[in-house]
Order: sequence, then C-alpha cells, then structure tokens
Amino acid sequence: MKIILLSTFLFILNVNAIAGIYNMNKNCEKAYDHILSLRLTMAEEMLQAERISNPDNIIIDYLENYADFLKVIISEDRGLYEKFSSEKQQKLVQFESGDKQSPWHLYAQAQFHLQHSFASLRFEEYKSAAIDINKFYRLLNRNIALFPNFLPNQTAMGLMHVLIGSIPQNYQWITRLLYMQGTVDQGIDYMQRVLSHPDLDKNFSFLKAETLFLLTFTTFNLSQVSEEINFIENYLNNAGTQALIAKHPLLIYAKAVFLMHNGKNNEAIETLKLAPVSKEYYPFYYLQYLTGQAKLNRLDEDARIWFLRYINNFRGKSFIKSAYQRLAWISLLEGDMNGYNEYMYRLRHKGNIIIDGDRYAQKEAESKLIPNPLLLKSRLLFDGGYYAEAEKLLASITVISISNDYEKTEYHYRKARIYHNWGKTDKANKEYQQTILLGEKQKWFFAANAALHLGYIYENEGNLNQARQYFKKCLSMNYDEYRTSISQKARAGLSRIGK
Repeated sequence: MKIILLSTFLFILNVNAIAGIYNMNKNCEKAYDHILSLRLTMAEEMLQAERISNPDNIIIDYLENYADFLKVIISEDRGLYEKFSSEKQQKLVQFESGDKQSPWHLYAQAQFHLQHSFASLRFEEYKSAAIDINKFYRLLNRNIALFPNFLPNQTAMGLMHVLIGSIPQNYQWITRLLYMQGTVDQGIDYMQRVLSHPDLDKNFSFLKAETLFLLTFTTFNLSQVSEEINFIENYLNNAGTQALIAKHPLLIYAKAVFLMHNGKNNEAIETLKLAPVSKEYYPFYYLQYLTGQAKLNRLDEDARIWFLRYINNFRGKSFIKSAYQRLAWISLLEGDMNGYNEYMYRLRHKGNIIIDGDRYAQKEAESKLIPNPLLLKSRLLFDGGYYAEAEKLLASITVISISNDYEKTEYHYRKARIYHNWGKTDKANKEYQQTILLGEKQKWFFAANAALHLGYIYENEGNLNQARQYFKKCLSMNYDEYRTSISQKARAGLSRIGK
C-alpha cells in the first residue's frame, strides 16, 4: 500500500514538473512578428531553435498553430485544413497541460478555438465553427476575470464583440441561446484602447500588427462614426505605422481596402505596390486580385493582367467567380462580346459562392442580364472615388434610354451613391428614395443598400427615429445579393443608436 501511495505521489510530482510554461521571450516575439508578416519559414526555424532551448514552452505550440491557421485561411488548401483539424485534439491536450497561473493559459486555448472556428467556416463546417466560437467566448471571459490587465485579452474581446454585434438578424437566436453579448462599438473601443495603450510597444509589441489589422477591417466595414474612422485613418498614416505596414502583407491588404472603401483609389494602388514579393513570404495571392480591382476602378488597361494572375496562381475558390466577372466586364467595356460570354461561362463553373462577391457574380451570370456599359463604367469610377467622372457618365444617360427595371433601379442607385459620397446629401436622399420605390420588391440589393445609407444620413443628422426606421427597413427586405454584409451594417447601425 505504501508503495502504491509513494508511486502516486511521485507521479503527481512528475506531472507538475513537466507542466508546460508560457514564456513569450524575445525569440518568440520575433517569431510572432514573422508569422504575422507571413515570413512563415523564418518563424518555423526560430521556433525549432526555441524548442531545443526551452522544450516546455507552450508559446511555441501556440505560435506554430497560429502559423498553420494562417496557411489554411490564406491558401484554402483542403489538405492543409484536414491536417490542421486532425491535429486539433492532440494540440489541445498540450495547451490544457500548461501553467494555470499564467494569463496565457486560458488565452492560448481561447485563441486556439477561435482559429479553428474561422478555419471551419472557410470550409463550410458550421457546426464545428459554432462549437469552437462558444468555447472561445467562455475561455476568454474566464481569463479576463482572472487577468483583467492582460492586454492581449482586450484585442480578443474586441473581436468577439464585433462578431456578436454584427451577426445577421436570422442568426441572433444563437447569441441569445448561448448568452453571448457584445456590440460593434464596444469591440472597436477595446481595440482602440489596445493601440493607444502605453505598454503596447514596450511589453506587447507583437500585438500591434494583429490589432491594427482587425481594427482596420472592423472600422471600414461596420462603422459610420467619424471619430472611429478618423482614429484608424490617423493611425495608418502615422510614420511608425507606415514602416510597420510595409513589411506586413496583411496590413498592406487592410490599408489598401480601407483606402478603396473611402474613395482613395490612387493611394490604394500605391500602397499595394509596397507588397513584398520575395520568396521568404508565404504567397498571398489575394493582393493580385485587389490590385486588379483597384486598377479596374481607374479603368487602367492592365487591370486584366492582375485578375488573370490571381486565377492562375490561387488554388482556393474564394473570389474566383468575382475575378471572372471582372474579366468579363473588361471584355464588355472593350466591346468584345465573345470574351464576355467566355468569362461568364467560366464564372458559372469555377469557384464557390461562400463570399458575397462570388454569390453576386454567380447570380449575374445566371440572370443572363448583360450590364449596361455606361452604368458599369460609372459604378467602377465611383468605387474608385472618381465622382466627377462618374457623374458625368450618368448625365449622358437618359432614363428613357434604359431598357429594363434593373437598369432603371441601378441608375438611381448609382446617382445616389455618387451624391452621398460627394457630400451632396439632399440629392442623395432623393435618389435613394427613388431607388427604394423602384426596387423594394425586387431581388436585387439596390433598395436594401439605399435604405441602409438613408439610415446613415439620418443618423449623422441626429434624426435617430428616421435612422432606426431605415435600418429596420433594410433588414426587412428580401433580396439575394450582398445580404450578409448589408444586414451586418444595418444591425451595427441599430446597435449604435438603440433598437
């Protein structure tokens, strides 16, 4: 009996002795930076060396999983995803064996589940994604209760608030069922505080690029608050930040999209030119698609080359349909109907429809509705922020000359968007109202987005009752295109002003 007790005691001591530690030392911080800048081979080499020096350091496992996650998300390689998923339980055991007194213990587990959730979403495994996101939420809340001053918690909770606050209306029952709470504005506030924290550069420098990436996307996608937009714009233009962006393809991507979203297409193109192309960086082919899009907005002749590069290089399925759609548009604007029809045929048989842009491209191909070249050119110029040129094109079109209800609705919608972004809100309001009148019963997105932007106009004017009415009107419409992103923005609007 004594032998058994002694053996048990020694076993317990041994378990405690080999429990993993969390040491985010300088080597790991540097590896973290390499991972976020997609220099994954360099990161792997540093982590292998760290494992020899500190084999019990679980931060190594955390960072290796982070690198594997980025590979899966960026490449959309199903083989990598299946390997990533098959190793999940084994890795989780390692994380759970760590030092429970460390703020990294629950945080690493929470991030682990978040990463697996995003990977599952990418491959349409929604049940697994839901389970992991719930675990992420619970673990993170526990860690915040235990370590309220641990800065990485704040970025993670900021993202969690954004995710919860932007869930489309038809999925809100999930958050109620799981007792999840959060708003987009709360999420933005968390991440702003991280970027403004005095200890960020000194003790958590590895967190800066990650937080900046998340905040940039959240702000341009879901915020209409001028202070929030100004914060991220000023931060992106800071000299120190620009140096950081130049070595991070993900930040180049985020800044370029932010600039395009705000009508600064020329600046976006210059930002995209900064993208590093050496072999030490993991291939991020989406930057080729984005460059094509920016150049097409400016009607550059070489836009086609960038879309073709993306299609030929990328082995995943996202934005493939959208790339073919834009190649078809280029042919259409050149008067090449054979080229247009060929690209539309390829569009119907390539890629998938998980992302809104691809879903919209597929619908256009199936509808057999050929875009009006003048309306299309006006749209592209508007997307690039070339408002005077876009308005001039629309002025050359008479409503009588437009051939169908789709084009009539689009005509008023395009005018509204130009006037709105140009600051001519009275004219924009009139055109948005006309868009809703024509398109409210249609399956196209024009009327819903018009209602969304009327909500923005009234919100900025302080007329919250009218804003609330139009956000709700947007959510009540039945349409097929861009529904996820439009409804997210309408819900974020209601969250800001109160339902």
